[in-house]
Amino acid sequence: MKTRIPYFGGGLVLLALVIGGCNLFMPPSTPTVTLVPSTGVVNSRITIVGTGFGTTQGTSHVTLDGVAAPILSWSDTSIVARVPLLPTPGGEPNAVAVAVTVDGGSGGTGTFTVVRGILYCAVRGQKQLICLVDPESSESFDLTSSDISGYPQWSPDGTKVAFVRGGGSGWEGDIYVVNADGTDETRLTISAANELYPAWSPDGTRIVFETGRDGNGEVYLMDADGLDQTNLSQYSGIDDWASWSPDGTRIVFQRIVSITRTGVATPKLLIPHYEVFVMNADGTGQTNISKNAATDQCALWSPDGGKILFQSDRDGDLELYTMNPDGSSQTNLTQNPGADASGAWSPDGSQIAFVSLRDGNFEIYVMNADGSGQMRLTNSPGWDVGPSWSPSGTQIVFESDRDGDVRVYVMDADGTNVRRLTNEESWCPVWTERRWTPMLP
Repeated sequence: MKTRIPYFGGGLVLLALVIGGCNLFMPPSTPTVTLVPSTGVVNSRITIVGTGFGTTQGTSHVTLDGVAAPILSWSDTSIVARVPLLPTPGGEPNAVAVAVTVDGGSGGTGTFTVVRGILYCAVRGQKQLICLVDPESSESFDLTSSDISGYPQWSPDGTKVAFVRGGGSGWEGDIYVVNADGTDETRLTISAANELYPAWSPDGTRIVFETGRDGNGEVYLMDADGLDQTNLSQYSGIDDWASWSPDGTRIVFQRIVSITRTGVATPKLLIPHYEVFVMNADGTGQTNISKNAATDQCALWSPDGGKILFQSDRDGDLELYTMNPDGSSQTNLTQNPGADASGAWSPDGSQIAFVSLRDGNFEIYVMNADGSGQMRLTNSPGWDVGPSWSPSGTQIVFESDRDGDVRVYVMDADGTNVRRLTNEESWCPVWTERRWTPMLP
């Protein structure tokens, strides 16, 4: 029996009444599935628990945010899948809809949160690979398969990784990119010279890198697909270690402005004198902003673009400094007789993690952005180096030989809850930005 009911807005609504009563007929609700775990990185395993999936997969499938998930196993009550390639823009967690489709109909829905994983280098047999580890489960995956790979860097949206692959006889490296699930590895540069230190532009469309293809070290720029490779620095000496401003309009880098030859042996010891320069993203406007007789190097822009962090030996030992982008207000932050280096900004720019020798071995410290509140985070007889912040700023990943071999560890930002993430020889962890300081391991 069908009844037309007036709708005061001017239309008619056709409702079906249940025979024998006045209850409105409602379509069956979509069941909710349980996801174990409910968060994870790209390529990590998730178990989807529910009912009525069918004993075999057949034409049924699972999607996360509309992207098909690779299926590992399928039963009537449980599906094991891998997280497909999905973005984590800016490193932020990405909550996505999970949908199970069984023979064309809905088998259940849920929500899963994709988080940014930790990149690192590891030895597998005789190969040095780029790997990815889930910071919670410690589940890890190989992203590359050929020797020798290093210097990984996340794209801003977290879907790609830029890295360097060396030749079989050493580091005649070229720049490659690979998807965060290990697929679609692509070579971007082809040169007989070393090409190192790839760094993504904030919008992910370009990559700067260091190359010796012109007979000396130069800073080059290319599109993210490897096209339009351009020499930005065009200097007769050595330029390297480029880092983007947060708005993508400028690049800070270091330049060897002179070399001192010292000692009585032959050949004499060569001591390079580095200075910090900035230039526009098209290579124009190159300006020396550190301007000091000592070596100034390894500069990084603060997340808000207001400061540049760098290290200098101008006070007799290696110290961390900040300055304004025009070179003014140069300030010694660490002021310690032991070497302090390898600075890393927290994502909100309020703190700086760094490595110090003030206690006789390499340990990780943290301080406020103005140098106050310096606190030791690690305390082991080995060395602890290479800090890289989590996107939330609540944790720090690092490498350590505290257990005899180099492994990757994670701790809370106050130094508590230290956990080992890797079991094989592994180093150079990258969660947000991580640069490789030449003065310290």
